[in-house]
Amino acid sequence: MIREQLTKELIRFEKKEFPVTSVYLTLGISTGNRKSHIVELKKMIKYKKNTTYFKQLPENEQSSVLADFDRILNWFNEELDTTKALSSICFASSGSGFWKTLNLKRPLVNELVIQPKPYIRPLSTFFSIHRNYALILIDRTKAKIFESHIGEFTEQYTTENAAPEPVRGAGFQGNLERKAERNIQQTVIQHYKQVAQQVFDFNQKKNFDWIILGGKHETINEFRKYLHAYVASKIADDIEVESTAPLNEVLMKAQQTEIKAREEYEKKLLADFIAKEQKNQAVEGIQAVISKIVENWVDTLIIQEDFVHKGVFCRNDNFLSLDVTERCPIDGSSLERTNDIVEQLLHIALSQGVNVQYVKSPMDSWGKIMATLRFSITG
Repeated sequence: MIREQLTKELIRFEKKEFPVTSVYLTLGISTGNRKSHIVELKKMIKYKKNTTYFKQLPENEQSSVLADFDRILNWFNEELDTTKALSSICFASSGSGFWKTLNLKRPLVNELVIQPKPYIRPLSTFFSIHRNYALILIDRTKAKIFESHIGEFTEQYTTENAAPEPVRGAGFQGNLERKAERNIQQTVIQHYKQVAQQVFDFNQKKNFDWIILGGKHETINEFRKYLHAYVASKIADDIEVESTAPLNEVLMKAQQTEIKAREEYEKKLLADFIAKEQKNQAVEGIQAVISKIVENWVDTLIIQEDFVHKGVFCRNDNFLSLDVTERCPIDGSSLERTNDIVEQLLHIALSQGVNVQYVKSPMDSWGKIMATLRFSITG
């Protein structure tokens, strides 16, 4: 999948000689001005050139960043196909020979950041908000399965089974008609079972965060009986749609369920945290989370979307601290200050395979950041 592959490439970035320039930019086509994003990008670049951080970089690092600016401008001005994307993300480190892009069909907050590693917090937030889910459109003879991934739908499966023709004559005491009705019903049941198996298999591969069913309510209720219990537990909503409805209309209707589905998903996530905390298998607050991340204990990291915290970090190892000190206690190198220690925390967490989740629900009582652990805390 795109997000897993790109995330791995970003967190594996190890060259420390040159910084990385990261740009998140929504294209002008969304505002009706096809080149407005170029104007915005030039403004952000001009601002960064005048910052203290850039001016204090060694000459070779400044040259690398300036080359990044030129490469990124060329991407948005000449190379990017604006008919196939609503926004684009670039990661560039010219001195290190590093260049990655990702085009999306959802808007982003415009940002330009220069730091030792790729700026991944907005990307990880986007992946968490636009979770991976399935849409199953079902009627008595046809079905389609769609996957919603990073805000886009792709068709994964389609089938159309020809049902037996209804018998017009009643036959001897209606036996022929009843037999035909049984045959039709058996064909429909077989169709439901076949689709249910496909949904189960896809979920095994994709591990959908939730599932939405679409069709007539009577048909959906019939189909539910043949779903595996684990799959059925992931159903977040039903949508009433006609089998003849235009596909774009159906997909738009499915997207409107995302807010409700996400709220239910977050409730389950927080309920799981509370249950784990009662078993001494969870921690809350930035200091406790940093400690357990560094120790590689964390299974799931849960962050409130707007949470940020100042701190210091060492670019050579995994040392993080909330206390402003000058030297890293591990290798003695100078520590760097950051307005958002969560960014550095993410690089460590994702490199460990931690499941990172952002929530909109209030988490003030837990310090706005918390984690479930692989092991129980004893003693």
